[in-house]
Amino acid sequence: MSFCTSILFFWHNVAHSGTLWHTMTQTMGRVIEIQRICQHCNITFIAKRTTTRYCSSTCSKRAYKKRKRDEKIKASNNETINIINQPLEQLKAKEFLSITDASRLLGISRRTIYRMIDRKELPIAKFGNRTILKRADIDNHFNKPLPIREKKEPKPVTEFYTVKEIEEIHHIKYGRLNTIIKNNNIPKTLYNVKLRVSKPHLDRYFKKVREDVSTITEWYSIAEAMEKHKLSRDQVYNRVHDNNIPKQRLGKYIRISKIHFDELFMIGV
Repeated sequence: MSFCTSILFFWHNVAHSGTLWHTMTQTMGRVIEIQRICQHCNITFIAKRTTTRYCSSTCSKRAYKKRKRDEKIKASNNETINIINQPLEQLKAKEFLSITDASRLLGISRRTIYRMIDRKELPIAKFGNRTILKRADIDNHFNKPLPIREKKEPKPVTEFYTVKEIEEIHHIKYGRLNTIIKNNNIPKTLYNVKLRVSKPHLDRYFKKVREDVSTITEWYSIAEAMEKHKLSRDQVYNRVHDNNIPKQRLGKYIRISKIHFDELFMIGV
């Protein structure tokens, strides 16, 4: 190959290399547009890289500060838990426990520990005025079978009301009495073809009803009861007191149960 030919070949390669370099720089210079969501402010933005996580340097700095703050909080919480659990771990390693130690170890009250001792469920030793338990006895308590409680038989009912006595004492009609007996499973029986109703069960029902006014929706003011039944104020108060009518105080005013007060006049009290 002649010298001139070599020079021409060299400059041809240089020109060709320049074209390739220009093409590569143009390709690399193209901007990549990727739609992403900022992991800090949740705003959609256009990123230039697939690894971009934040829409701006501000969000990036705020996310970093938040991440560091959360790490400090987590470390502080773990330290607190370790401090709280440290005495408990020390209790687990002790062979003998006081009543307070046993209470903290089991998470129950001191009174419960004393009741278990009174029932001879936990053996103890006395050292002066202090009561000491063995940790092994507490562990062995978990291996004991649970006691089976005997189901108590219900006591037979020996006292009964007649229907007339119920009407006189509780001032209700026979129809409502049947509803109360059915809805509350109150024991009843027949004696000489006459209905008898369990006295203790019915008394408990009316005591509960008189004390619980949450189910009462209709009320009289004293003035309304006086006007409706043509009574004086003293007569209204006397009937409320003598028949244990449910009442409710609103500020300085008293309301009385409408259904209970009206029943007095239905049965002629």
